[in-house]
Amino acid sequence: MERLRFGFVGTGMMGRQHIKAVRDHYPEEAEVAAICDANPGELSQASELVPEAHRYSDYREMLEKEDLDGVFISTPNFLHAEMAVYSLKRGINVFSEKPVATTKEDCLRMVEAADEAGKVLMIGHELRYAEYFRTIKRILEEGRIGRPYLVWCKEFRGPFFPKIDNWIQDSRRSGGALVDKNSHHFDLMNWYVGSRPTRVFGMGGKEVVEVIGGEEEVIDHAVVSVEYEDRVKGCLLLCMFAPSENEDALEFGVLGDRGMLRTKISSNDILVWEREKEEEVEYVNRVQVLKKEGNNLITYKIAPMKEEWGGHYGFREEHGAFIEAIRKGERPLTDVRECLYGTLIPIAAEESIRTGKVVEMEEWP
Repeated sequence: MERLRFGFVGTGMMGRQHIKAVRDHYPEEAEVAAICDANPGELSQASELVPEAHRYSDYREMLEKEDLDGVFISTPNFLHAEMAVYSLKRGINVFSEKPVATTKEDCLRMVEAADEAGKVLMIGHELRYAEYFRTIKRILEEGRIGRPYLVWCKEFRGPFFPKIDNWIQDSRRSGGALVDKNSHHFDLMNWYVGSRPTRVFGMGGKEVVEVIGGEEEVIDHAVVSVEYEDRVKGCLLLCMFAPSENEDALEFGVLGDRGMLRTKISSNDILVWEREKEEEVEYVNRVQVLKKEGNNLITYKIAPMKEEWGGHYGFREEHGAFIEAIRKGERPLTDVRECLYGTLIPIAAEESIRTGKVVEMEEWP
């Protein structure tokens, strides 16, 4: 079977990690055929990784000259829609980094383009491919905590890492802190509860972190409430001026009518409290239930996760999923349609913070 030929648009820190993932982990399935970046310095660094790849400064020229099976888009968020739609119209499968886009209109434009092209449009929500977060999904599907009614995420961390020209600090280019950072987390929350959001309300502001200044700089803290169908509620708390290194800076939890699940990511544990549960020791695939604390708390101990770049667990596996989706002509787990609300919720939350109003999503797709 011939190797798939991939092009890479955007060869900054994230783009180079995608190049290395394909080069190092899937050499028999795919090749890095072409790379593209408008910044000569970034392009030069990427070329050192794959000197045999053709180099371009304009993505349109690359897509026109190269015979590609797929393209990886790792550019500033506001460019995702333009580049993905152009690629899809040329009949090329697309892997686009999260978020989907920075506006509702661009998100829907990408979905429409993927439908019309009949091609894969996969979003880089790699956490869905990590064994840890997949185990949470299995526990919920097994009904161990019953019907979910409340899901939450807390992320208390330091400021964004610097980007070229500080684009990530400009809400016009990044979509805002919630769109860029927390689309990952809203996507997991949506995946876990399996319900459609109907209303979003956000409160937040910029009080401590200042990089570029001005009204367009992203917020540094927020509280977002989400109401889903079927009486499910969600909540996300974000702080960007907490200690950069702190245990369990990221936490998820789900409460159901039969129990509660919460994460302890630093020790690769998942804690499950089940009402009226007798003590037991069992295995869930490769996950062992090691102990029970009190009368009804079980700890699932996950095998240590492979340390991926920057803690992006599932990063290696998502490339294999993209390759498989192209080979089989199937929608991947993180197909744009599946992940759409992971971006639409934070877009609505940013709007709510600006206006002070609840955003009704009944008329959203």
